[in-house]
Amino acid sequence: MGLILCGHQRSGTTLLQYLCTRHPDITVTMEFGSFLSLETTYSQYARHILKTWWTIKNQWRICPGGTYLKLRMLANLILVSRYLYHLHHYRNQIIDAPAVDACLEKTFKTKVVGDKWPDYIYLLDYLTASKGLKVIVVFRDALDVASSTLGMSRTVWKSQPWVGLLDTAEKVAHRWVNTIEIMERHGPSVHRIQYEGLVRTPTEVFDRMGDWLGVDPKGFPTDSIRDNNIGKHKNGLTNEEIDIVLRIAAPTMKRLGYL
Repeated sequence: MGLILCGHQRSGTTLLQYLCTRHPDITVTMEFGSFLSLETTYSQYARHILKTWWTIKNQWRICPGGTYLKLRMLANLILVSRYLYHLHHYRNQIIDAPAVDACLEKTFKTKVVGDKWPDYIYLLDYLTASKGLKVIVVFRDALDVASSTLGMSRTVWKSQPWVGLLDTAEKVAHRWVNTIEIMERHGPSVHRIQYEGLVRTPTEVFDRMGDWLGVDPKGFPTDSIRDNNIGKHKNGLTNEEIDIVLRIAAPTMKRLGYL
């Protein structure tokens, strides 16, 4: 079974990916991009995967997180090579989501396999229609999303070419509203997880998620989950930025119970 984790940046998708990967029956890579560049030829898709491997280098994205830093690039390459070896079976056809799902299963040998990438949310029309794929959308309070996103845009992400999409409260608020509307439009085709519920009542969230995925909910770890990031916008946003977010996102926030 293929699993997609998505949602607006800084909404909790990385936390959920971390928790999923520690379940014995689930493997979710982090921004490997295996479900990007679909509907292309094998050669085109393989070039995309190899470019991803070269770009991430020693980051943990594909290989297990505990791999020694100097070996991660090699470990990533081994797994990429194994994955593309399995995918080579589909070389005479267009690469689609079911083919990717099947090859991820052969590569990682767990019941549920998938990838986390926030921007998969913009591909939901295709992904939710693909047989054998399940999609989880994580959402979070717009004010906390704006605070965390702007903090990253001004530090860690500031040299990234796409940071211009996320460098003001207005841009983040509009983008957040858009992702929520996409989530709502797909209704029962996606499984929604509210970040605040995940960190406050993880057992309840994992009971529902485990039933939905067909895995034992007790396999999800809960000892590392903290709720201390809720409400951090109070220190991370100026009053002007808070007003901007509320002007744009308040109706959607009310609909989700944030106001």
